[in-house]
Amino acid sequence: MTQIEEMLTQYETDVRFPDVSGLEHLDMLMTRSRIGAQRFELTPEQQSRLLDADQRLLHHAELFYQAIASVADLAEWRNDSIISPDEWWWYRDVLISLPQPLTVGE
Repeated sequence: MTQIEEMLTQYETDVRFPDVSGLEHLDMLMTRSRIGAQRFELTPEQQSRLLDADQRLLHHAELFYQAIASVADLAEWRNDSIISPDEWWWYRDVLISLPQPLTVGE
């Protein structure tokens, strides 16, 4: 199994469990960033799987955010780590305040 396949499988598993600890969710966001950095290496099948996992992450945005907020301040984390808005998954706090749900690809 390739490294990107392992990361994708881990991310797919992580987004299925919004009720785990905020620390685990922070690890999930870091995994998503590593996948994002290698996005051009994804096969079409892996891209489809990533899109499905991202949709699940968006669907449960508030649950993920609540768990993360109990252990970290996402805005502070973004500033300290210099995270680009392209890495939308780090903006759970912003996404949950949108008037209507966002879908990946818009």
